[in-house]
Formats: sequence, C-alpha cells, structure tokens
Amino acid sequence: MLGAGVVGQCAVASAKRQGASRVLVVDDHADRLAVARAQNAEPIDFGVEDPVAAVCELTGGIGVDRVIEAVGVDAQRPHSGPAAAELPVDTGTFEAERGAAAPEGNTGDGQWLVGDAPSLALRWAVNVVAKAGSIGIVGVYPPDFDAFPIGAVTNRNLTVQGGNCNHRRYVPGLLGRIARRRSGPHPVHHPARRAGGGHRCLPAVRPAP
Repeated sequence: MLGAGVVGQCAVASAKRQGASRVLVVDDHADRLAVARAQNAEPIDFGVEDPVAAVCELTGGIGVDRVIEAVGVDAQRPHSGPAAAELPVDTGTFEAERGAAAPEGNTGDGQWLVGDAPSLALRWAVNVVAKAGSIGIVGVYPPDFDAFPIGAVTNRNLTVQGGNCNHRRYVPGLLGRIARRRSGPHPVHHPARRAGGGHRCLPAVRPAP
C-alpha cells in the first residue's frame, strides 16, 4: 500500500477483509503509520528507509503480489535518508512533472499542496511489485499526466488497472456491512483538524464489536 491517508487506510481494511495475509504500508507520517499498524499492517517510513529496499528485504527479494497506489500526483519525495539517495529519477524530472501537472502552483487556501515528485508513487509501485504482479491505481492524476514507467511495466509482465471508484457499485454493500456492525469507519485516520470543525456535525458511530 503506497499512501496511508484515508484512502490507503480503507484499502488496508479492504485487503484484510479479502484475505490478504500481509499488508505493507508506505508513508512518512508517523500518525498514519500508527493507524496502519493498528490494522495489523506492517509500516514502512520512507523518511527513514528506502521503501523499495525494505519491501525487497521483507519479501525475500521477490516483491509483493499486489500494489495499491493511493497517493497520486500529490506525492512528496524524501529529502533525506536512504530513499532520498535512491530516487528512481532525478529531481529535475520531478520538477518538470510538477510544472506540467500544476503550472499555477498551490491553489485555493492551501488545502491542496502540489507534490514535489508527482510520479514517485507510480515508480515505486512498479519497483516493489513482483514480476507478473498487479498494480491498482486509485491515486488521482490530471487527464494530461503522462509520466509513467511503461517500459518497466511491459518488461516485467505487470497488470495495471486504474480509475475513479465506481461508488454506485460498492456503496450499498459497504453501508450494509456497517449496518450489520461488520465494518465501520473507526480504524481510519481522519485529518479532522483540516475539516474546519465540520466533523462535529457527523453522528457518533460506535466501533463494531
């Protein structure tokens, strides 16, 4: 799992419910990684270690069967530590990507910050998945974003699928699980401090037994 925000945490819970024996989660926010650990996932802090090397070591050099890329164009690169020394492309390439993806820079009141390495999560995904493995992209990219390591994908026989969530298909079943107390939003990290207090208007949800 690349990215331990709300989407990534939901993907961890989904993977566990679908029978994943191990889930590795890559991020650099300690609070997010703590939530992932609470879901019995194995955290990898890319601010401390190189995630590609870490996944290689944890999987005996094979790589993971499946990767969920839950970061998107907002990806931030490490600026120190082993991962900073092992970036898949140079910083000039990332800067060119950022200029193309968001030529106007940060927008609005700062709720969205332009990533300084827009393709990093995609490149890490290709590097940590096993040969003939699969990558699911749920991170958001603008329509004209074209930085993708297609050569590595084809040479490693990878399957890649991406797109926006088909909410109409999945929401009824998810609501049913919550109603039956088989699932709930309690394990997921909510950045409520950014919500302007709106979360206080939501009804209380008791943890599922």
